[in-house]
Formats: sequence, C-alpha cells, structure tokens
Amino acid sequence: MNYFAPRKGYIATPIILILNCAIFLALVVVSRSFDTFHPITLLKFGANYSKLVEAGQVWRLVSSIFLHLGLMHLLFNSVSLVILGRFIEPLVGSGLFITIYLVTGMAGSTASYFFNQEVLSAGASGAIFGLFGVFIAVLLGKLIQPELAKAWGKNIAMILGINLLMGLFLPVDNAAHLGGLVSGIALGYVSLPVIKKRLLSHLLK
Repeated sequence: MNYFAPRKGYIATPIILILNCAIFLALVVVSRSFDTFHPITLLKFGANYSKLVEAGQVWRLVSSIFLHLGLMHLLFNSVSLVILGRFIEPLVGSGLFITIYLVTGMAGSTASYFFNQEVLSAGASGAIFGLFGVFIAVLLGKLIQPELAKAWGKNIAMILGINLLMGLFLPVDNAAHLGGLVSGIALGYVSLPVIKKRLLSHLLK
C-alpha cells in the first residue's frame, strides 16, 4: 500500500506526510546533513522559539509543526501519522482532520512556548498526540465495536511504543505532547456527533 498516495477517505494524511518530507529534504539540502542542523538554519525554516514568538513571529507556532530535527524524528512521526491517519481521517473527514491536526499542533507549540522558554523546538509530536487524544475520545464515546476498538488499541499501543523509543534518541518535548493530547481529547469529544453521523451514513449505504 502506498501511504503517500491520496485516495477516498485518506487525503489529508498523505498531503501532510508529503509536506513534512519535502520540508525535511529542503533542510537536508541546505544543511548537507540528515541529522545535524544548525539552530540558525532551523530558525530560518520556522522552528519554534519563545523570544521570536514574543517578537511577533506567532506563525512559528504553526510552521514548527512541519519541521523535524533529524531523520529518526521524521521517521517516527511519519509512521505515527500514517497509523493514526488511516483510522481517524475516515471517521472525521479530511477537512476536520486537517483542522484537528493544525489546532492540536498549535496547542502543543503553545504549551512548549510557555513551559520551554528559550528552547528551540520543532516537530509534529504535538499534533500526533492530538490525534491520539481524538482516538481516546472515540473509544470513550463507545462508537466503535469492541472487537474493532481492541484492534485499534493495539495500533495505538504501537504508536506509544514508537514515541517512547523516540525519547531514547531525541530530546522529548513533554509540554508539546501534553498540550496536543489534552486539546485532542477535547476536540475529539466535540467531534463525536460528526463521527456518529458519518458512521451511521456509512452503515446506511
């Protein structure tokens, strides 16, 4: 299966995936490295940094979501995005999926801004944990059959394992993770009526 190819019910996920990879490749070309990026270069590409955000560059709360600090960072987040996106995007629809991804990503960046002052940060982890939060809301909303929920739970456990493993290789921004997770759970609950309507519509077809 080509995870980079958009198809019905899976449009936003590959677009985000391609965008993340394209920005990373541009960073590699400029830096001539896969894992050693100068802080100045990362800032030019839109990394999150509290002093610059305070200076008015609020857009960094968004741009940093699509920037990764190394190949392993990109790989772990890409795998997590594909696993979560394949399940969540068909449930909420591509438009709402992108909205949730951006809002939870910005929530993660904002949490990082407040709790990691003067620390350069970047990555999709806040948005990834936001999607995880949506998944938790869906499970607690009991909209999914127990057998299917169990199977999905195994995939989510895999994602958590990936993020724990990532912590062995990279500095972990727990503030961004928590900000994304909390906002994801909230948006997940708000989205439950939409998810229920889409599930009913699918069953009636």
